[in-house]
Amino acid sequence: MNNITILYVEDEPSVRDSLSEVLSCFCSRVITACDGLEGLEAYKKYNPDIIVSDIQMPNMNGIEMAKAIKDIDPEQYIIFTTAHSESRYFIESINLQVDGYILKPVDLEQLETKISSLAKMIKLKKDFKAQQIIINEIATLQDNMLVVMDNENKPIFSNKQFLDFISVDNIKQFSLNYSCLCDLFIKEEDFFYPAGNAIQWKEEILKMSDDKRVVSIMDTKTSSAKSFLVSVKLISDSLHTIIIFTEITNIAALKNEYKEKAYTDELTSAYNRTYFNEELKKEILRYKRDNAPLCFIILDIDFFKEVNDTHGHNSGDDILKELTSLVHKQTRVTDTFARWGGEEFVKLLPNTTLEKAKLVAEKLRTKIQKHNFSDGLKITCSFGVAEIKDEDSKECLIKRADTALYIAKSKGRNRVES
Repeated sequence: MNNITILYVEDEPSVRDSLSEVLSCFCSRVITACDGLEGLEAYKKYNPDIIVSDIQMPNMNGIEMAKAIKDIDPEQYIIFTTAHSESRYFIESINLQVDGYILKPVDLEQLETKISSLAKMIKLKKDFKAQQIIINEIATLQDNMLVVMDNENKPIFSNKQFLDFISVDNIKQFSLNYSCLCDLFIKEEDFFYPAGNAIQWKEEILKMSDDKRVVSIMDTKTSSAKSFLVSVKLISDSLHTIIIFTEITNIAALKNEYKEKAYTDELTSAYNRTYFNEELKKEILRYKRDNAPLCFIILDIDFFKEVNDTHGHNSGDDILKELTSLVHKQTRVTDTFARWGGEEFVKLLPNTTLEKAKLVAEKLRTKIQKHNFSDGLKITCSFGVAEIKDEDSKECLIKRADTALYIAKSKGRNRVES
């Protein structure tokens, strides 16, 4: 948590001085600004990990500043602190997908908890990116397998490492057993596998970025799959191709471990917002391609703050975990369920119309209402449901579901709106 930088934007000098001193305990550096314009320039100069900002400020308010920053980096973490609780500020904050909205006077424990949660996510992302960067460097230390192919994509030479790995005596024997080099590849998630004609696999893999050219091949000696980075070198003069397989099995396993951590909510073990946003982008592209219905559900625990205040944060955490388990049991394999933040959760339903999605939400609402949580506690949830439209972006779909959730809460909570 101490290795992060925080930009704090506040127009009142006394508030800015006192809270910036508190923030300095949570991070390695605090950068301050007195209004939105100064905050935007500081953001561009210092690229902070987290922004904590007031909303009402001269020159440029916090909402306007946040919009400008989100245009630069949609994933930037932003927390608002404000003395205003009007619904319009709340709705604008939701639409911007900010990561926190804390009323003044600031609850320091709540602020520390939010910053700590974001700091853990930032560290995981940085670690994951570091693994991506060093994977090629580490790979050069491995014993590589090498195959040379002629202009008809037939293997004509290989080194001993390749022959030993697939347990053949020579390249001629390999050609008798396999019609194509890519016949060795195992079809698994996160590994390259030819989409079309196997003969064209080289062209397919050459269109991919270097870090995506990873294949899985069975080790005949251990009967276990191993992971390899594939390098393709075209020799223009002779029309030959050199294929180099660099084993990265241990690195791939470590990468998957970091990926899982980067995509998983630490408390509930549900997917987190980062993973959900990636899946939402994929499903929107699939919708535009196949024109199949797609729905988005957002649910929020009613009066969750009262649970924490009355029964303690441990009880609140238990409820979040139990709720996750309860919803998981009602989630199809094709659906994506994630913790959106705090007491908010989201669910993506491919191939589902709005009416069916509302039935799903209503069924969940009833199950949650009837469920006995830890210590005999009872809770309810409010739901917002939206179906994608042709002109929708990701932000439009989320905004409509957020608005529906707001309506559900304004009508008394524990209900489904669309």
